[in-house]
Amino acid sequence: MLHDNNMMVNASLAFGFDNDTKETFGQTLGWLVRNKVETMTSHILTPYPGTRLYKRLLSENRIIDHDLSKYNTSHVVFQPRHMSPDELKQGYLKMYDDFYSLKNIYKRRPDNRNLLMPYFLFNLGYRKYGKVTSLLGQMGLMGRIGQLGRRLAYGIE
Repeated sequence: MLHDNNMMVNASLAFGFDNDTKETFGQTLGWLVRNKVETMTSHILTPYPGTRLYKRLLSENRIIDHDLSKYNTSHVVFQPRHMSPDELKQGYLKMYDDFYSLKNIYKRRPDNRNLLMPYFLFNLGYRKYGKVTSLLGQMGLMGRIGQLGRRLAYGIE
């Protein structure tokens, strides 16, 4: 078993390392689904100015964007070694789509029945249909949504 059966695990991943290829995304997704990792946060490797990584990539002429507003782990600001910048960006975006697809949400569901409700609330209400949840929150319903979520997931009034 990968992790404690009484808690959910969030994988925080970065893509774009020198050994990463286009195949890295599918291989990583397969591992996450097989091991029933409940949630995932993905990032694009970001060589922040002043770091050794930034200095190395700069010396290799691989920094392709100097706009500091894009140094936020969701933009490609360097030339990856084994894929194009667009392939890295598209792989990063597809990772979210595939990981939070209805099929993979179902496949990754926890074995512990006590975790099913919080798992599905997070994966569906926040990740899969987060725009709808956000719209409801903008309508002043976030307090009620939170209250309902706590009641359903944890029995907290």
